[in-house]
Amino acid sequence: MTPSMKVFIPLLEIAAALFAMHRWKAKRGEDFALAVPAAGPLILWVGLFAAWMLASNFAWHWRGPWDFTVWKRASLLHDAGRVLAVGMLGPVGEELIFRGFFYRVIERTRAGWTVAILVTAVAWACLHIQESWAVILLFFVDGLLLGLARHYAKSVWVPAAMHIVWNLFAVW
Repeated sequence: MTPSMKVFIPLLEIAAALFAMHRWKAKRGEDFALAVPAAGPLILWVGLFAAWMLASNFAWHWRGPWDFTVWKRASLLHDAGRVLAVGMLGPVGEELIFRGFFYRVIERTRAGWTVAILVTAVAWACLHIQESWAVILLFFVDGLLLGLARHYAKSVWVPAAMHIVWNLFAVW
């Protein structure tokens, strides 16, 4: 895939999520938790998630070997597109969709925030169906943590930052 397509797809996700939020006539900070988070919860959740990421990789080696041959063979533009798309824009798009839009839509029902966290975690894990069952289970746990962070921090940007840290580790 070309670097421009790698960047275009997550930009399309972000635009689609923001459009869906706009169509629901959302109030920016309230309905979809787009408010800027406080520094304390952001640092706490990102730190906890990074610890979980490193511990789970140590225990299950889900990331695989540190193989830099792909990076050496590709052009700088291609590598930059990969980091931007997979490491940064992709996580923002997925979090706006899952912990922003879908979370809020489910939470508004009588199901509440607990079901919203569970349903978005399952859906997000299923999005990664190309992985092994062990890694899908890992993604489910990740989705639970991302949902809890979204709920308690009251901001979708906290799970987005957590997701960025995870993807930057995984993509390298």
